[in-house]
Amino acid sequence: MRLLEASLLDFRNLAEVQLSFSPGVNVLLGDNGHGKTNVLEALNYPALARSFRGARDEELIRFGSEACHLRLAIAEGEKILDIEVGLDRGGRRRMRVDGDEVHRRVELVGRLATVVFDPQTVELVRGGPEMRRRWFDQGISSVDSEYLIHLQAANRALKQKASLLRDVRRGFSSLGTVSRDLETWNAELAAHAAPLVRKRADWLSRAAQAGRDSYMDLSDEKQELQLVYKQGVGSEDPGGTDADFSREILAVLDYITSDEIRRGRCLSGPQTDDVDIILDGVSLRTYGSRGETRTAAISLKLAQAEIVYGMRGVRPVLFFDDIFSELDKDRSRKLQERTAKDHQVFIATARAEDVAGWEPAGASTWTVHEGVVTIR
Repeated sequence: MRLLEASLLDFRNLAEVQLSFSPGVNVLLGDNGHGKTNVLEALNYPALARSFRGARDEELIRFGSEACHLRLAIAEGEKILDIEVGLDRGGRRRMRVDGDEVHRRVELVGRLATVVFDPQTVELVRGGPEMRRRWFDQGISSVDSEYLIHLQAANRALKQKASLLRDVRRGFSSLGTVSRDLETWNAELAAHAAPLVRKRADWLSRAAQAGRDSYMDLSDEKQELQLVYKQGVGSEDPGGTDADFSREILAVLDYITSDEIRRGRCLSGPQTDDVDIILDGVSLRTYGSRGETRTAAISLKLAQAEIVYGMRGVRPVLFFDDIFSELDKDRSRKLQERTAKDHQVFIATARAEDVAGWEPAGASTWTVHEGVVTIR
């Protein structure tokens, strides 16, 4: 998979940008704060149908403008896909694929397969569990649209449960009314938690193998990287159908309802899942060195790319946003050369030395200054 060209209008500080890309390596050079990351954010937007930086849609619109627009031409084998996205300050989002309007996020997510390496990537190992959940949620959603549907439904149920629990704790609702409503939302949550947990377990099993191989390749050491899935729904998978597993989960949720009411918050569910990342039997989050945790984090992102290829048969586009300052020169070059062999790569950096001496065939380089992108 590769990006062919892009047209950006009033996206962040980018007033009007027209770009055609190399199928191999694309480098964006410029001082921090001038718009390099904004370009990557725009190019990656269709992959998630939202900003990979977690920004709200309204924040993506250029100051002083009422709307922004982006259009991308994407190649997947011989097929060319045209994607358009328009955002306005009223909160409306318009999306088109090959001229046909799509109305739901799930209809767009995954059309463009990408993996983003950014400064937060190095915190994937030592950061909070929400970072690891975001990693596997985004990874699984890119190859499985049903997963995203279940995830959105589970999040809605959790939001409703959390609101009910807060209300009863504050005395805004009666215990009897809340208990009946909680039964309804527990059933809804259990129905979607079962397929989520199973899909996460399968994806993390694939990531464990790919991550182990990537770590050995990047570190030149025979250390074994392992992933241990720590599911938080409080029930073992009994096998059988999703309905069987849902009943097991529902029994746990109903059992702890009185504790949730007393404490005023949700205590169990897929929102508490985590992954323990282990190197040679030792937890990296607790005992890993800075170099080990960085290498492991990048290995997990590379594993994500390998899973996309294994399940979809396409190589995702890779975005590197100011990541090489976190690595030594040898490891940076190894990562650059390894990924450029099979993927279209975009590198945004303020340091020309990050790519100095590397001359991949057909590479394109731009400078970005105050929102203006110029080919070198």
